[in-house]
Amino acid sequence: MMKSTATDALIQMLTSAAHKFRLGHEADGSHDFAQCIDLLNPILPELQNAVTVVELFRDMLAAQERNDWLSLADSLEYELTLLLQQHVNIKT
Repeated sequence: MMKSTATDALIQMLTSAAHKFRLGHEADGSHDFAQCIDLLNPILPELQNAVTVVELFRDMLAAQERNDWLSLADSLEYELTLLLQQHVNIKT
């Protein structure tokens, strides 16, 4: 139960970061994104789709480097949260 709560908190933070990027608050969004990475690191070894998550992170970091905030926001809010929700559903 603890892990799904941590995952739920991470999903909320990812969604919040995505909204900040969409609103043009890149600094705040980037700060939240960094916190999300810190929260994701301990969960990553447990994810059955960890390779997919790592590949998605490469894409998200590339989007960040290009200042493609909308692409990054979409990946955070939709793609990554979906992968995390699949993990929680598998575990429960």
